[in-house]
Amino acid sequence: MGKLNIKLAFLLLLVNFTYKGSAQNNTVLGTESLLVKTNTSVVLTGETLYYQLYCLNKTTVFSDISEVAYLEVINNRKESIFKTKISLKNGTGSGDYFIPTTLTTGNYKLIAYTSWMLNNSQNNFFEKDFTVINPFEEHINMIIDSTSKKPEVYKNTSEGIVLNLDKEKYFKREKATLVIPKTLDKGNYFLNIRKKDFIPTNSNNEIINTDIHLKQDIKALPETRGEIITGYITSKAANANLNSKIVTLSIPGKNFIFKTTKTDSSGKFTFLIDKQTSASNCYLQLSESDRENYAITVDKTPSPDLSNLIFSNKTAISPKNLKAIQERSLATQVENVYFSQKKDSLIDAVNTDLFFEPTEKNYNLDSFERFRTFKETIIEIVTELNFKDYNQVPSLYLRNSRFNITQSPEPCLVLVDGLQIQDINALLNYNAYQIQSISVVDRPYCYGPKIFNGIVSIITKNNDFASIYTDKNILKTIILRPEPSKVYFEPKYEISNTLNRVPDYRYQLLWKPNIAFKNSEMAISFYTSDIAGDYEILLEGVNETGNYIHFYKTFKIE
Repeated sequence: MGKLNIKLAFLLLLVNFTYKGSAQNNTVLGTESLLVKTNTSVVLTGETLYYQLYCLNKTTVFSDISEVAYLEVINNRKESIFKTKISLKNGTGSGDYFIPTTLTTGNYKLIAYTSWMLNNSQNNFFEKDFTVINPFEEHINMIIDSTSKKPEVYKNTSEGIVLNLDKEKYFKREKATLVIPKTLDKGNYFLNIRKKDFIPTNSNNEIINTDIHLKQDIKALPETRGEIITGYITSKAANANLNSKIVTLSIPGKNFIFKTTKTDSSGKFTFLIDKQTSASNCYLQLSESDRENYAITVDKTPSPDLSNLIFSNKTAISPKNLKAIQERSLATQVENVYFSQKKDSLIDAVNTDLFFEPTEKNYNLDSFERFRTFKETIIEIVTELNFKDYNQVPSLYLRNSRFNITQSPEPCLVLVDGLQIQDINALLNYNAYQIQSISVVDRPYCYGPKIFNGIVSIITKNNDFASIYTDKNILKTIILRPEPSKVYFEPKYEISNTLNRVPDYRYQLLWKPNIAFKNSEMAISFYTSDIAGDYEILLEGVNETGNYIHFYKTFKIE
């Protein structure tokens, strides 16, 4: 046991040293900036704004610093009306924002940044103008700008590369195939195919600005390996010690997240979430015997200073565009009526091993004779454990008689669907028929800054224990999590008859983000809709040398 303690102490020292070394090296990470492209710059309420993000370093090549970006929509009062996190992989990410009918007609800004960008001395966020039209408003408080110029004709990056369609004109609901030639530069691209309705759009004036420098005082941590959650503890008693207190974080579920960390001398703590799940309910608590003497606060997610944003109340949209707006609004309403039959598909996060796997022994209770309560189940089935009192509270311990180990006075770490339970009175009479499995790590386990005296992980059948459990010493909060990856809906008329009687009033025929192109010819198919007219194809992206690439092509639906 002495050798084990020496090894564990050395491991904790090594982890602490590595963390401090990483913090000291923050200033040599370099800088990064974001470029955001959208499917349109004029969007109606009820439509979806799609966006593609490129995170670039000073040489305009994909940045490998941040794995998380933040995107917000700001109204003309400089208020954030939408905020989301976007996972970055190899410097790219994507997402979407459904425009609610509560938004009024006007000019808005889309801003994007990483936590690390907030340390830039200038240009610490990307901004892009776009216009929202609410067709149900009677009065629009905008000034028509009669002096505005028509947008410049879209020019291809290279005349030597041609996007090939199998036809120039298509019938309604006909399959079309676009071929991207192998001569296109390697890089990351997105494909945007939508109807041209001749509603004036904002000029495409975004630029890649990488001539930036870091402030001398680095405050925001870089999210280099995942999401960072920070906060602090305060004492309910004067002059209490805030240093080296163990704080745990749980995001419950079948594929749960459980993290531990330690406070500094001022009570501040930091968690790194390096696991993708869509769950946002988060539970924090002190893993201390005197936890009731402290309160926990989670910091707000970082945001830049918006005071210098400039909004215009002018627009190039005029009464002559009213018919086009009405037609597009009608099409949007029809599409939303049939939304349930045209849903996008969420891509499930990859299940990763729980932090204690594969050291545990698992008891699937369906393989055993069932007992009524949790307490009976532990006594009769999980023979590695027994009950003892700790601070006059029933607790779970490893059986001394079976394992030749020296246990600490503290009980085992008990998790239910990933939520730490420090008072198991609520579990003793819990209906064991609601429990799917119990896993036991039957030896001391070092996790983060603490050595736990064994682990007991209980998974319920509905993964819902956290919703019914109450503990006044646990802080329940909702944290911002990255958007789940999606596969956007595309009709397949030639292989399915289920949509034959469903109207197809799509203006946006295809939005395909994050296309990794590697000098190999690529064919992409899509289906036309019931809306006749002129359509445009935009293939845009950043190549491996950091140059922005764009190609444009048109076709008709008759």
